[in-house]
Amino acid sequence: MTKSTHEYELPAKRLRWQLITVASMYSGYAALILCRTSINVAGPDMVDDPSLGLDEASFGALLGWGAGGALAGKLINGVLADIVGGRRLFLFALTAMGATTIAFGLSSAHLLFMLLNFAAQLTKAGGWPAMAKIIGDWFDTNQLGRVWGVIATSSRASAVVSSFFLGAVLLYLPWRWVFYIAGGVTVAVMACSYLLLKTPREVGLPPPQQGKSEATIEKQHPWEKTLTKTLLFFLKSGQVWLICLAIVAMTIQMELLSFLPLYFQQTFGIATPTAAMASAAFPAGSFISVLIGGMLYDKLSSWGRVSILGFLLSVGLVSMCVLLLNPSFGIAIAATFVFGFAVSPAYYIPMSVFSIEFGRSRSGVLIGLIDAGGYGAVMVFAPIAGMVIKVEGWSAFLATMAVISLLAMVISTSFLAGEHRAKVSS
Repeated sequence: MTKSTHEYELPAKRLRWQLITVASMYSGYAALILCRTSINVAGPDMVDDPSLGLDEASFGALLGWGAGGALAGKLINGVLADIVGGRRLFLFALTAMGATTIAFGLSSAHLLFMLLNFAAQLTKAGGWPAMAKIIGDWFDTNQLGRVWGVIATSSRASAVVSSFFLGAVLLYLPWRWVFYIAGGVTVAVMACSYLLLKTPREVGLPPPQQGKSEATIEKQHPWEKTLTKTLLFFLKSGQVWLICLAIVAMTIQMELLSFLPLYFQQTFGIATPTAAMASAAFPAGSFISVLIGGMLYDKLSSWGRVSILGFLLSVGLVSMCVLLLNPSFGIAIAATFVFGFAVSPAYYIPMSVFSIEFGRSRSGVLIGLIDAGGYGAVMVFAPIAGMVIKVEGWSAFLATMAVISLLAMVISTSFLAGEHRAKVSS
């Protein structure tokens, strides 16, 4: 083989394996979201099932336990991703999530529901840190925005498809089958990912030439060498604090999806399958905006990111105010679509790119810390939200969401402005 032929074939081989890797992560994370969506879709029927004794407050508490599991998972899995590698953690997350989802469908006791939801969300939380490591192994820095944009659409596309698919399941089968089917699909996807997910070394490729910011090819900084030094370094960064606070607010915004089927069912008096399908408007808007945002993010100037994402978050605030006006069913669906479209790019892309660039070899720890803040907030928020809905009604809940949307807009814009100043001064 001549040198010129080798130089021609190597990029083609890398591209082929990059596409396989993205497809594996895409389908795997979509399966995790299928399991995550199952509790949202089945929620109204679980609340209506007299044998369970659930109401809005206890359903909110159930979601809070799931958020607690996600919080623990982000703290644990961020460290694990850096130790065991992205592939192993990703496969474990798929296996455990599938198993616990099936077990959830077999359960009836409140405590067991809560413990299994805690365990399911703990393992699911490994997905994002694992993918951060896998993407860092395969892609150049100037490709990160696009890759994260594509991967983030797996969450939103799966939420849309899952809402319709699992809603259709409820037309013919009892609510427990939602969990059996979601868990079974996830285990099958894990088997495919086991065969397809590889590291560059395993397929005979060198690491990407991370053309990367000089930061990636320099020797390790002192703060990267131990976990204690890493955590202290992150805690001293104002930008880390800002993105953590922004994710706290935006994770609560994204938690709206968990309450949407119940909101549509109780507010408009529709059947659970129809309510589940209506709730797909939120992730549908997210899917479109994250796909577009991922393609544009790398091409935008740092100030362009401030302007566009700040504007979108303000649109999200307006759409939440529209829901507060108690609109018709059609307008409510449109408002949730716009809300999902507006808030998702700022939630998914800046944090993911920042974690890899700023966190360097400790990106798994950083992305876990940032996400942990968000899920910690949801752990507190979800039970309170369920009680607010039960006692004060949906208007009080939506007013709270509007205030949180305002905070998300202010803090996220401040973070992006800080990134702009750092790039201008460098």
